[in-house]
Formats: sequence, structure tokens, C-alpha cells
Amino acid sequence: MPEYLDNQMLSMLFDAVLIVSLVGLWILWWRQVNQRKKIEILLIDASTQLQEATLMLNQALVKIQELQGEGGQEEVVPSINSQTIGQMEKGHFKYEIENKVRGETQHEAQEQSQSTANISQVAQMLRLQREGATPENISKKLNLPLAQIKLMLMLQSSPKA
Repeated sequence: MPEYLDNQMLSMLFDAVLIVSLVGLWILWWRQVNQRKKIEILLIDASTQLQEATLMLNQALVKIQELQGEGGQEEVVPSINSQTIGQMEKGHFKYEIENKVRGETQHEAQEQSQSTANISQVAQMLRLQREGATPENISKKLNLPLAQIKLMLMLQSSPKA
């Protein structure tokens, strides 16, 4: 067999290996994208369930307060406007998160500013706690659900391993 045929066979074999490896890498990437989408959908469901649980908890706290009577007791439940309740009941939060997964949401700068606002709320919450404010007062001042404040304080005070 002539030498140029050996070189051609070696070149074709090398090209075949490159093509197979590129196809393999593309398949791995495609699987990771699908797995990431599944995880995001699970996170959407968990977020929706958390929002619904927060709404039910706030409604339960309102009922408890009504049963205890309004006479002279401090309000324990933070004020929730009807728009927020309507959004929770309509699944607005789930819709908003699903749009994010599909890439149809607002610009990344807005998301970053919202994240900064959340960090700012946590900082305010911790500052108020250091100043001696009760979770109920923090809830009122920051206009956040009492359950969320208690959870955040519990998470912030837990020992870090």
C-alpha cells in the first residue's frame, strides 16, 4: 500500500474521531440544558408553593387575630394589600418565574437591582434586630410577612458549619 494512502486513511480516521467527539460534546450540552430546565421548573413549583403557603399563613394569622378579638391588642399580621393577594391567588409569581425561564422577562439589570433590594431588606432587618426590634415590629416597618421575617432571622442566627 502506498504511503499517501496510509496518510489519507490516518487523516480520515482523525477527522472521524473529531466529528464523533464534537457530536458527543453537543449531546452532553443538550442534556445539561434540558436538565437545567427541569430543575428550573421544579424551582418554579417550589417558589409557587412557598408563596401560596405564605398567603395561607397570613390568612390564618388574620383569622387567629379575629378570634382573639381586636380589643387593645397590637396587630400581629403585617398589612398586605389586595393587589399582592390577588397576584398570589392568580399565580402571578409562577407566571413571572416561568417567563424568566423562557427568557421573556425584563433586562438583567432590573433583576440585579431587585437582588440588591432584597439584600438591602435583609440588611435592614438585621439592623433592626440588633437595635432590639421585635420580629412583629420589623415586619411592620419593612412591610413583609411576619413568617418571612421570623424565617430570615432564624436562618441568619443559625450557626454556620
